[in-house]
Amino acid sequence: MEPNSTSRHLELHRNILRDLGHALEPGACVLDFGCGAGNMVKEYCAAGYDAYGCDVRITDETERVRSIDPQHGSLPFSDGSFDFVFSDQVMEHVMDHSRAFSEIKRVMKPGAISLHIFPAKLKPVEAHVIVPLSGVLQNRWWLTLWAVLGLRNSFQKGNGAREVVELNSEYLRNHTNYLSRSEIIKAASAHFAGPVFAEQHMIKHSYGNARRIYPLMKLFPLVARLYSTFYCRVIFLRKAISDQGALKGPKTQSPDRER
Repeated sequence: MEPNSTSRHLELHRNILRDLGHALEPGACVLDFGCGAGNMVKEYCAAGYDAYGCDVRITDETERVRSIDPQHGSLPFSDGSFDFVFSDQVMEHVMDHSRAFSEIKRVMKPGAISLHIFPAKLKPVEAHVIVPLSGVLQNRWWLTLWAVLGLRNSFQKGNGAREVVELNSEYLRNHTNYLSRSEIIKAASAHFAGPVFAEQHMIKHSYGNARRIYPLMKLFPLVARLYSTFYCRVIFLRKAISDQGALKGPKTQSPDRER
């Protein structure tokens, strides 16, 4: 994520959570699941939150930005550490969603909340390889058709069609895992009660082009479902309250590493 968009994205998170009745309190302990370079971690810290991040590929690990165990998918934090866990454009790369949701739930405090924004399986143009409908159509003949027609992403300029097919096939096979709506519900529901699709709030508060369809969505609520199916998924999760004592306030120390 570009640094100049992080403040707007933080505000997007807060607005969506507020609409859902879960305002993010100052000083809350926050985790960016799949944080990349950690720009959102820095933004949340600057806004007064106790923020951390984790990812499978971290070049410079710090106390606030830590590496996920690549073999087991374990998050490097102790149980019940966070008030809010979020991810953005990450869930389409997760190979084992059940394991990911299990770990996210583990590091959340009782009553904590979680928000995940990621592209839809049926998005007309897959965002990484730029091949139409390749979230669902990943056959070599389909990839070959578009490579022969000259379609390239920004890293493939000048590459021949055969090489582009190999690159796209390998990337889609090993680095993406798009789920249908029913598959998302199944994976999330195994660990959280009643996952909520919150695309209407995303549209309402978006700082991009999606906000332009908000007036239409108010007239025709089906627009939010179409947005969810063909463009972007937004899911909200909440961990059940089982220990009221854990909700008295944010931790004053950094979350321990998992032992």
